[in-house]
Amino acid sequence: MEFDIRKRPSNAILQVTMERGESMKAKTGAMVSRSETMDTEANVGGDGGLGGMVKSAVSSSKDLVTNEFTARESGARVVLAPDHPGDIVAFDLAETGRIKSQSGSTLAWGANVNKSSAMNEAGNLFSSGQLKVLALDGTGMAFLSAYGSVYEVDVSPGDPAIVDEDHLVAWTDGLNLDRQKDGGVKSAMLGGEGYVSKFSGDGRVWLQTRDPIVFQNMGGGGGDEESGDGSPSVSDFL
Repeated sequence: MEFDIRKRPSNAILQVTMERGESMKAKTGAMVSRSETMDTEANVGGDGGLGGMVKSAVSSSKDLVTNEFTARESGARVVLAPDHPGDIVAFDLAETGRIKSQSGSTLAWGANVNKSSAMNEAGNLFSSGQLKVLALDGTGMAFLSAYGSVYEVDVSPGDPAIVDEDHLVAWTDGLNLDRQKDGGVKSAMLGGEGYVSKFSGDGRVWLQTRDPIVFQNMGGGGGDEESGDGSPSVSDFL
């Protein structure tokens, strides 16, 4: 499997070229184009069948269906893109080890990657009430999308990091996560209690440079079929 991330960082797309018999999965609606020799099949319930369907129900209906792409011939290609402007970051899980991410940020993952629901220290749901923590592990590639560009923050035992929860994309497993209420200006303007996450230990955090919730409240972006009001939902962006 070979991949190429193009048009980054503001309008990134992912092109994957596979050998015969290779396959990968992607979130529903991510496909832009594919070769005639690239077969596709929809899987209801995500990676976990009925159990995965039940777990996904606490987050977003978009998690209930994934698309699996399988190369019928070598050289078959598929082009994928997130449903929002921004970048795509690639993870070789054989090198990074297990990572955790916000639900909805997972764009695509290889056949040897396991995607499952994970718990953080304060439970599975984040402050929006829609977002959950996912775990990705295995030996293949995983691709996450972000609103805006992606940048990395290294965390060490003597140098923890406090980040705005809405900017989180992913973090390495083993980091300690402590969620704290944020009474700052942004949370007051948005009419609710925001949260920040304090990461400590030894690892890395990947952040997105733009806040999808602020973008939503400004009325920007494309549309969401479920909202019907022309503005994106939070779960589309994380």
